[in-house]
Amino acid sequence: MKHLTHEEKTQTACVLRLFGMPAAAVRQAAQAFAAEGTAVRCRSRGAETLLALQAETPAQLEKARKALQRQFAAQLYGEGETTLAAATVQALEAHKKLLVCADAAAGALLETRLETVAVAEKVFDFGAMSYADEKIRAKLDAKTRRVKGGPAAMALARVQAVLRLVGTDLAAGCVERAEDTVLFVGSRRGCWVRTVADTDTPALWLLDMLRRAACGLPQAAGTSWQKYGNAIPPEFLIAHGLPDVSEAAPAKPPRERHLLRRLLLLLLLLVLAGAAAAWYYTGGDLTALPQKLQSLGADSLPHSGAKLI
Repeated sequence: MKHLTHEEKTQTACVLRLFGMPAAAVRQAAQAFAAEGTAVRCRSRGAETLLALQAETPAQLEKARKALQRQFAAQLYGEGETTLAAATVQALEAHKKLLVCADAAAGALLETRLETVAVAEKVFDFGAMSYADEKIRAKLDAKTRRVKGGPAAMALARVQAVLRLVGTDLAAGCVERAEDTVLFVGSRRGCWVRTVADTDTPALWLLDMLRRAACGLPQAAGTSWQKYGNAIPPEFLIAHGLPDVSEAAPAKPPRERHLLRRLLLLLLLLVLAGAAAAWYYTGGDLTALPQKLQSLGADSLPHSGAKLI
């Protein structure tokens, strides 16, 4: 359990930073606390949203902060001046995950963002053991040269290959195209794939994908899971923006479908219980069930000449 510092116990304002959630959805969730007297201001740029809260008391602020942290556990990456790059490094370090890049293009996206973050070299090799190493690069080229399916399939195979060669936990890769970039974040089990328009800052999306992968959090809507060795579906290679507010809510099956499943399961259990009882009652001869039931009904009726007392 986290213990609050003196500053946190006395502060009445904070700024929460989120990535991968429409600003309208964040603003809608925060309005519930505005009715309780907490001032709310929301600003967004691309997929990043800043939410400023000003409460009347520290307890009121802490209540709003905790509620929003629960609701946006995957999207909320920090507070105050914390950058997404710093949050990604913190996540990798906290969960003891090592990161490499499978190609120079992905390395260029990350290096400019991570080179100013303290202790980033503890979790990211900056190409020293991967794409910038001539021997490793030659081995990666040899393993992926004959991969069929185009640049995206080759990038996926390259991510898997660098994980095996270097032995790290996560690997990043990308394919730069005319108007968008296909991003890859791979682990030993498979790879997350997302296509991002160049106007949506692919570097930030790659950082967020890495942060979530390191923490074991769900990826943003539009990011897909791909197994190694399988063909990448064409829809994975189409740029996705943030969903509408109605689509941004956590994906939960409708309650009606849950209720229908439970009713069908209950009905199936009743049928099985009835079949088991019939089997036991007839000694395994179900063809004798009608006769057994008829005799049971006959036994329950009074015989001729019987007196009702």
